[in-house]
Amino acid sequence: MITIQGFARLCGCNTQTLRYYDRIGLLAPARVDEWTGYRYYEEEQAMLFVRIRNLQQADFSIEEIKSLLGRNDDYVLAAFDRKVEEQKQKLAKIREIQRAYLEEIMEMRNAVNTIMDYVERKLDNPALWQEFGLDSQGDTQIIAKVHEVLTDWLAQCRAEGANVSLFTDNREFSGLKNVAEQIESGALDHAERLVLSRENREYEDTILEGAHRIFARDGWEHVSDWLKNVPDLGGGKEHYFHFRVREGSPVTDGGFPTMLLAVMAARNHAMSEGGGITCRVDLSNDGINHVSLMEK
Repeated sequence: MITIQGFARLCGCNTQTLRYYDRIGLLAPARVDEWTGYRYYEEEQAMLFVRIRNLQQADFSIEEIKSLLGRNDDYVLAAFDRKVEEQKQKLAKIREIQRAYLEEIMEMRNAVNTIMDYVERKLDNPALWQEFGLDSQGDTQIIAKVHEVLTDWLAQCRAEGANVSLFTDNREFSGLKNVAEQIESGALDHAERLVLSRENREYEDTILEGAHRIFARDGWEHVSDWLKNVPDLGGGKEHYFHFRVREGSPVTDGGFPTMLLAVMAARNHAMSEGGGITCRVDLSNDGINHVSLMEK
């Protein structure tokens, strides 16, 4: 018999490894002195150590290793063969996932870029910028915020497994790829109303349940007349803007909801802590501009 230190040198390991193997029931000392607690091993146990170490390096579990300790070499070699086949299957699965990941990433990147380009085209209306009292050439913060908000929102949808839907006039398109395809085809070029939303999310009428009004203005000429008076929209709450405006107002432009979202995010902390904004625009029946803001 040899001491634990000598057996560790023989096996090319440290004593901590041998104590660990003993603790988990893989390789116990041949004898433990009842008075000193010293551990002693038989030289022949080195062969068992070699088996344990190689099985462990081959990714066998502790329970699998235990089941192989009393088997002959042919049985152990066959177990190695089975492990090789298992690893081949795992590798094939990983490669399949890798290919799917690359395809999905490229698809999502193209879709996001398509949506971003579309949104920027919708915002390319000087009258829309003037409605907010902004300069389309000088205020790059708004365009940057549009990119930031949309990118973060789409990434959050992806992370949570939520599908993206586009509501336009009386139609709905589901799925990021489908939305991008509709944009690329030109089918949405003349849409008067566009809202990106999570699929199955509460929309319009239902958002008003339990909501209360926190802001309202009537008889204004431009959004900039009251924009600075809108309360802070942080806190992770849902907000619903309802505009009723006279015919010909820039508020009826298809890019207005996106511009409103960007301005609120940049100036009023909207969506900085979650939550969201829904915007609806209707024509007023009195020729006067109205806006109300609900929160819940």
